[in-house]
Amino acid sequence: MSLILAEVKTPKKDYGRVEDGTYFGRVVSVVDMGTQPQTDWQTKEPTDPKPRVMITWELGSERIEVEQEDGSLVSKPRWIGKDYTISTFEQANLMKLLTAVAPQATALDELLNVPCMVQVGSTSTGNAKIVSVMPAPKGMEVPELENDTLHFDFSHPDKELYDALPAWMQKKITEAIDYTGFADEGYVDESEATPAKAPAKSAKSSDDFDDDIPF
Repeated sequence: MSLILAEVKTPKKDYGRVEDGTYFGRVVSVVDMGTQPQTDWQTKEPTDPKPRVMITWELGSERIEVEQEDGSLVSKPRWIGKDYTISTFEQANLMKLLTAVAPQATALDELLNVPCMVQVGSTSTGNAKIVSVMPAPKGMEVPELENDTLHFDFSHPDKELYDALPAWMQKKITEAIDYTGFADEGYVDESEATPAKAPAKSAKSSDDFDDDIPF
């Protein structure tokens, strides 16, 4: 029997999870995920799609040892992210975040490199989740970013930035109901695009996912 290389999968390294606690962090990426299908967390029924954005923090004090191609280990900071509904409603979680850490911001990419205090807790299944984000206290030194910032704009998608995202993020973006591809694939401007999927029926849905970013 021939060995099919496509079926050989390299086991994913388990770095564990960020422990409960409060950490200094900076926003390292803002990824517009487009208008995402939604599911009611209780009934599991589809609900109205919502525009979503994934905001990720780099926790400079929390480290993992990452193996390089030559077998050597390199210490890198942990990342943890939260998925928000894009909304200007005053009580929306995204607006609460902006009010707390970047009250003068007029665009989401202005969150990049903003120093914060990130409180991490646990989901009912034991995964790490961001409980709250607060401004860093004045006079407190927050570690500088070790990685380059990244802003992916769904309405003007950059293929190079898309390719730099982890596979699960790429998949989520292509599952957006208003996803139409990229310029080199015949991308159609959002104002001219026809949604690929019809909106689901209306029902109550949760505002945020609580999973720790798996990278």
